[in-house]
Amino acid sequence: MGKTVWMFPGQGSQTSGMGQTLVDDAETKHALEALGTRIGLDFVSLLTTGTKDELKETDIAQPAIVAHGALLAERYRAKGNKPDFVLGHSVGEYSALTASGVISASEAVYLVRERGRLMSEATGGTMAAVLGLEDLEGARHAVESISATGEIVQIANYNCPGQFVISGQQAAVDAATSKLKELGAKRVLPLDVSGAFHSSMMTPFAPRFEDILVSSPFETPVVPLVSNVDGELHTAPEELRQLLVKQLYSPVLFEACVKKLIDEGADTFIEFGPSSPLSGLVKRIDKNVKVVSITTLANLEAEGVR
Repeated sequence: MGKTVWMFPGQGSQTSGMGQTLVDDAETKHALEALGTRIGLDFVSLLTTGTKDELKETDIAQPAIVAHGALLAERYRAKGNKPDFVLGHSVGEYSALTASGVISASEAVYLVRERGRLMSEATGGTMAAVLGLEDLEGARHAVESISATGEIVQIANYNCPGQFVISGQQAAVDAATSKLKELGAKRVLPLDVSGAFHSSMMTPFAPRFEDILVSSPFETPVVPLVSNVDGELHTAPEELRQLLVKQLYSPVLFEACVKKLIDEGADTFIEFGPSSPLSGLVKRIDKNVKVVSITTLANLEAEGVR
């Protein structure tokens, strides 16, 4: 019998009104209120009437996404379900850590609130999604040639065949956009983010975030997590802490993570989050696996099979 992965999206998956289904349910509303109290945010208001601009702010978007995914997964587990592996995309790794039993949802939203505050200090950075370019080697060379001039631009996310994300200083990303289009990229789309995540522009914040993580209680996971940093399975709490520090400035190896889990016997991927961007990526990586998308409590009851 195949194995099941629970997966959680990162920043950019947030949508206006994304928490209405949670607020309409007394149990999850109470849990949402408690999580918001921990970090001084009114999650009930933000997740029901929060504007697109409010939800774009990194230190709000990240804890909101993590809380949403964690509560959906918690309710799904309460129905008698459990994963064999967990996987998150960028900040989604924190929801994955709650699903694996490493940290509580309360600790997860606290950590990502602090993470978001640190990341918000970086200015002048941006990100863009590159679509339809299969020549990764050529793309790397193009990006590195710009970086060699002293400008910062890197490949930040390896999402699936023909899709990756670049991150860095605005001028360098613009220059890379032109080069990548010349190489054959069908589209290069600016992302609605507030910084150059998963690039060296995040490196200065790593020591400060490590200090925060050191005091956070990490338990041994009930199920292993595959890390964005190296695409490998991990179960040691201290390793997981160090990987979360590296994740700030390292590329997200999502495609490698999915392939690793398929090699380990996974054939079902269930995505918990405000929207389901990872489901499409997984299908592009391997069309033979089953993908389930759970974005609301109603989806959860029906298992949201796509």
